[in-house]
Amino acid sequence: MKIAKMSIYNEIRGVIHVHFPRRKWERYIEIINKESKKAKIDFVILTSHTPKKNKEKYKDLFEIDGYYNNVLVIHSEEVDEKKKDHFILIGKKYWTNEKDIDKILKSKDDNIIKLVVHPYGKHRLFLIKKDYNWKRWNENFDGIEIWSLLFDWADKTKIYNIPIRYLFFPSNISIPTERVLKKWDYLNLKRKVIGFAGLDIHSLPKYLKIFDFKKSFSYRSVFNTLRNHIYLKDGLTGNLVEDKNKILKAIKNGNLFFSNDYLKDSSGFYFGDSEGKYFCGQEGKIGDIILIKNPILTKTKLIRNGVVIMEKEIREENFKVEKEGNYRVEVFLGNKKWIFSNNIYIKGEEDGKEKI
Repeated sequence: MKIAKMSIYNEIRGVIHVHFPRRKWERYIEIINKESKKAKIDFVILTSHTPKKNKEKYKDLFEIDGYYNNVLVIHSEEVDEKKKDHFILIGKKYWTNEKDIDKILKSKDDNIIKLVVHPYGKHRLFLIKKDYNWKRWNENFDGIEIWSLLFDWADKTKIYNIPIRYLFFPSNISIPTERVLKKWDYLNLKRKVIGFAGLDIHSLPKYLKIFDFKKSFSYRSVFNTLRNHIYLKDGLTGNLVEDKNKILKAIKNGNLFFSNDYLKDSSGFYFGDSEGKYFCGQEGKIGDIILIKNPILTKTKLIRNGVVIMEKEIREENFKVEKEGNYRVEVFLGNKKWIFSNNIYIKGEEDGKEKI
């Protein structure tokens, strides 16, 4: 089948959910900036846990957004309710008080992004069971962390297998669980919920750094693993306010795909209208021609409302939409899942009524 020519779009790539020591933030911002440049990414969304005290002492963290070494750095806050129900807030300019969490989660604000992180996160890394499952599924969040590097890796890491798990990291990064993928598909039958990849990486304390002889858990190394690739109609200009708004709007809209770029750089993947009129994260109509374009010839699944409707090896493929629903793509490299797109939403009279 002849592939239609797309209009021009711009692709940028970056990482979300990156922690750093709050008390030494000035030093670590400099380290992260250097590591980001070496990893050849365009943006980093830093994440600080809400301070339990001395919030005023760290208010300057909300002013660090900017370009450093041509990498756009954006600060966000990871909020939790008594160490449960963690979510990232992007767009606020002050720390969140726990008493305001209900109001934030129930409200709708175009200027704020709310992202659920490690929704089914759990581990028993040091014999003590840690459970971070998200319980508030009926709230007004914008997206969920489908691929969570730290928790997906830690879930299979026990105190007795830490050495071998470390030696093979990051080649042993786990894939998103079927549980979280099914939940994502289910939520999208009710309303739009975007997906993204998060690192949840923390700087190792000194007593652990001496064991990281491969530097596998350095920022530079981890920044080359799970990345978010954003589609922009207009490219970045170098203007902080303008570019920050473009990136955050694209994330909120789901105009992105996420991938394990450690396996292979996924740049060039495309899922959208065959003429480039819209990308994943946006709406289309029955009769549209959707284009799937992979960086290489490889196994690809097209999924509608959680059900696989096409599975074959492709490099480029046009697909004519004949039914309403939510369409997304999963791409494999060998037998490993590699790329996940966000949904294209094809609207119809029975929208949202179909069950998985």
